[in-house]
Amino acid sequence: MRHLLLGALLPDAARFTIILVDVLHWPAIPTFTYLIPFHSLLITALLAMAIALFMPARSNFRPERAEESRLKSGLLKWLTGSRWTFGWIMVGAAWHLFLDDVEGLVGCGSTTFYPFYFGKPLSGWDSEGQLATLLLVVSAMALGLALARRREWPPLILRLTWRRLAGATVLVITALILPLFFRGWMVEQNAYSLGFVTHRAAFEGQSVELCFSQVIAADPPTIVEFDRPFILQTPAAFTVGEWVSVRGIYEHGASWPTTLIRYQGFGDVSLSLVGAAVFGVLMFDRQYLNIFKRNGVV
Repeated sequence: MRHLLLGALLPDAARFTIILVDVLHWPAIPTFTYLIPFHSLLITALLAMAIALFMPARSNFRPERAEESRLKSGLLKWLTGSRWTFGWIMVGAAWHLFLDDVEGLVGCGSTTFYPFYFGKPLSGWDSEGQLATLLLVVSAMALGLALARRREWPPLILRLTWRRLAGATVLVITALILPLFFRGWMVEQNAYSLGFVTHRAAFEGQSVELCFSQVIAADPPTIVEFDRPFILQTPAAFTVGEWVSVRGIYEHGASWPTTLIRYQGFGDVSLSLVGAAVFGVLMFDRQYLNIFKRNGVV
């Protein structure tokens, strides 16, 4: 349960973009192109492997088998004891990314298969908060069922050894450095409409998408995306501060919407915060958390 929920939350490391850009006013495009790859299978897998080295899921460790475990050689065998943790984390992450890819009539892009593919072929669910609300209710029900049987859970053991620490450090550093090499590539591939935002003239007369953009003016309707304003040519009325996604034709310096999505109810950020709180409840329990167990390696 813990590992599955952790995997479901791990891709949301990319949400630090909101804090850095909207609160601390870091430059939007450089910050986004660095952090959004954390919302991908590749970066998530690197982080999951690092976590799995410290948190093996299996609870069948026996002190009498410690010496035998130490005698195992080779990286593959060394990682064997953590494969279940890695697997459950990736199941949770894959489900998270799948739901993100199928949600939303206006997609803009996806980094699920970063850095090889940035499209969002599964778009189709109307994303106005209903899905997030549904997932929140389901999560609350799952939490209640999990807590009801909590005393049956095995202890959560964190294994700290220099060898595991070295391996995890290499994996984390790789995850932190890798996005630096593909920031320009994302703009060139127009991932998340970055190409359009930075070179509008090249998209004259083409269909473009702007996602999760905030309305900054009602007359004329104006939204902001990556710190850049965009005028919407539409008779629809807007309220300053609301969030929208737009697909439309870009002509003469304005977007003529063909599809408009307004967001209300629970948003993805709210759902992420609730999930993080649930994970904290499940993770940090003195009765079940055994942080230091020095004998052997699973």
